[in-house]
Amino acid sequence: MIGKILFVSDGIIAVITNGDELPVDLLGDADLVVTEYGAELRIAGIVLYLPVAVLEHLEQAEGTNVYFYESDTYSLVAPYRGSIVLSRDEILKVKGAWEYSQATDK
Repeated sequence: MIGKILFVSDGIIAVITNGDELPVDLLGDADLVVTEYGAELRIAGIVLYLPVAVLEHLEQAEGTNVYFYESDTYSLVAPYRGSIVLSRDEILKVKGAWEYSQATDK
């Protein structure tokens, strides 16, 4: 389960809770799906919920990287588990689809 999303200059950091398994190969197909709150990023069996604020950050950030770290209650530094790069065009399409859906719902 994804615990938190942190904004960084070149994307976001997704902190997963300790004990959840991340697939070794994070380079699989990543799918962005529009939802009522923003989007879902589905990759290798993981679902990452991306509110509109995250999409806006990725739209304006220097990069579109998603870094995965594992949270541990007693650890001072969270271990790095891998990263992926999202297509900026895909982010813009999903955000545009979300904005259109919000305009048509009114």
